[in-house]
Amino acid sequence: MAEACRIILNTTFLPSLYSLHKTHKKVSYSQPFLHKRHTIQCSISTSSDTKAAAKAAETLPWGCDIDSLENAEALQKWLSESGLPSQKMGIQKVEVGERGLVALKNIRKGEMLLFVPPSLVITADSEWSCPEAGEVLKQYSVPDWPLLATYLISEASFEKSSRWSNYISALPRQPYSLLYWTRAELDRYLEASQIRERAIERITNVIGTYALIFPLDRYNDLRLRIFSKYPHLFPEEVFNMETFKWSFGILFSRLVRLPSMDGRVALVPWADMLNHSCEVETFLDYDKSSKGVVFTTDRSYQPGEQVFISYGRKSNGELLLSYGFVPREGTNPNDSVELSLSLKKSDECYKEKLEAMKKHGLSASQCFPLQVTGWPLELMAYAYLVASPPSMSRQFEEMAAAASNKTTTNKNKTYPDIEEQALQFILDSCESSISKYTKFLQASGSMDLDVTSPKQLNRRLFLKQLAVDLCNSERRILFRAQYVQKLIFYVKFCIDKLKGIEQQTITNIEMWKQNIHQSYAFHQNSLAPITCFRPGLVYTRRSRDEAYVDASALIPVPETVSLLSSSVSSLPPAPAIDPPPLRRSSRNSHPSNRYGYSPEGFNNHKSMVATLFSIAIPSSYSKL
Repeated sequence: MAEACRIILNTTFLPSLYSLHKTHKKVSYSQPFLHKRHTIQCSISTSSDTKAAAKAAETLPWGCDIDSLENAEALQKWLSESGLPSQKMGIQKVEVGERGLVALKNIRKGEMLLFVPPSLVITADSEWSCPEAGEVLKQYSVPDWPLLATYLISEASFEKSSRWSNYISALPRQPYSLLYWTRAELDRYLEASQIRERAIERITNVIGTYALIFPLDRYNDLRLRIFSKYPHLFPEEVFNMETFKWSFGILFSRLVRLPSMDGRVALVPWADMLNHSCEVETFLDYDKSSKGVVFTTDRSYQPGEQVFISYGRKSNGELLLSYGFVPREGTNPNDSVELSLSLKKSDECYKEKLEAMKKHGLSASQCFPLQVTGWPLELMAYAYLVASPPSMSRQFEEMAAAASNKTTTNKNKTYPDIEEQALQFILDSCESSISKYTKFLQASGSMDLDVTSPKQLNRRLFLKQLAVDLCNSERRILFRAQYVQKLIFYVKFCIDKLKGIEQQTITNIEMWKQNIHQSYAFHQNSLAPITCFRPGLVYTRRSRDEAYVDASALIPVPETVSLLSSSVSSLPPAPAIDPPPLRRSSRNSHPSNRYGYSPEGFNNHKSMVATLFSIAIPSSYSKL
């Protein structure tokens, strides 16, 4: 499913519908002459029963199996006859995506491809087979998303009478979308992931677009507001819950926003056969000079190779949410996991902190994206607020403002007095999430799928594997964050201990601290350049055999330290277990605490420096 510059959706993707309560003049239409529509018998029931959902999907008379080439080849022939230029790509069955566009000739890097003319692009301004239906929706100012969803259903119901019949016949009858997961499947397979909440919210929004769920949804309810008033234009046998689920599934997986067409959203036949690759950065757009939708390759392709575009910089969870697939673990540099942070009601300043949060659009339970490359400044600001004592009450609002995405001021401000408590709060939240993922993954191997039908068994196995892949990738990011936070605590402790032992000046301590990090960064080859250890910075060790750092071989350090660093090179490699603890010096015979070190064990320079420099980031945490 092609997407370039794909629309980044909040789950509340229909906010403008709530403003449609203004009075409309009822448009009077005489019974139009309609081509015979294909009707679908379906109720409004939102039952989560798997068999019922599967049966309803099978009743759709349009679309095809997702790996069908017959309808796709018919689409290609129709597009060519309708003005699509000769292509260097053809539709074939592929390993990634089941159907995809494959190079038929050599394709150079930087070459412009596709050239789909505007006449073959579906937008909110496209002509309807039933013009009266389109006029009614425009009279009610229905936004693009629900309008296009209704348009797809309307055109599909006219079958061969619709100009788009060849395109609709090539669309999957049941898109790979979380819209087709039942509530029981979401609860069971995504119980550890925050994507579950977003999926439930998205499904609720889609259902609420068609039928009333809550009293406040009455202005979102197309059935109540429009369809019931014009039953001859929008018969319930055609416009019902199952057909809307199908059309929104198509939109989520195929709709693109074209920047050069003033950000207009569109369905682009042929282009939407392109699959996504995390390694590709090219996307679709409208080219004014050639007057067509194009993309420019960022690499060369040989005949027989599948051609890819980017669906946008999305996490694995977002890709599953909209497109129904999860990239292979470790291949998505934009992967992230939503970390939930919560203000406890037992906090003695709960009322004051919550008031500050609400003032800036935050809540007592807030999610922040945690990436393999770090975490946002807003997350650290939220952690400062939660960890702050009553004596800092005057700064509550300042912290809440920094934690909000509504302002860009003071986001870099730190609070050294509570930094350790804030980091501890984040670490506790990471470990709580890790335990949920681990529990699910351990139980997934023996999970009863509760089905007897071979077809349903295959479906459940497929859904479970998607969930396992997602949970593994999200837990990996949490492990990474956990490891780096422990490393922060570790280095801070070592520096404080050194200061106490040697009575060195603040200047020497800071210089030594910088040299430690510079040595570590330089020796690890792919670490980001740093001058200090800051929260939010994550260090990436891509591939390196060394499991320790020989500080004396690189950047000079204060004499008292360099004299002792020679012992480091003789240390054995750090163990790579999952999740790995921080490695301790062999001199340390005391039990380690939760950060992997024992304060009492650092009784001299040699053992402390050896332990500090033996830290290596295991490849299982950082390899991309």
